[in-house]
Amino acid sequence: MTRLQRLRTRSEPALRRLFHLYWRFARGMTLGVRAVVLDAENRVFLVKHSYISGWHLPGGGVETGETFREALQRELVEEGRIELVGEPALFGVYLNSHISRRDHVAVYLVRQFRQDRLPEPNREIV
Repeated sequence: MTRLQRLRTRSEPALRRLFHLYWRFARGMTLGVRAVVLDAENRVFLVKHSYISGWHLPGGGVETGETFREALQRELVEEGRIELVGEPALFGVYLNSHISRRDHVAVYLVRQFRQDRLPEPNREIV
């Protein structure tokens, strides 16, 4: 493990709490979306973020004035170059109390999509 990776791993919990403390006061309730993107062989598409360890479902926050579907569409393109070609199915809405008592995440099942190629690594997705 490199020095940078060790620093990131050690600072990750504090940074997460700091960001969510800011969001708590700036936004009140936070809303997010995640996608379980399954291909024809039922393989799941996962992303690896630069700011948190591990593999995760693609997704992110719902911006003010944005619908859940718009946020899902935007996040899938940004994180995976995935374009929705059919309607995603809402799997459920969950309270993410590990992060905050005010963080809710809508999880969608996505089976109809196009991906022309894998995304290039960037500041957020490695």
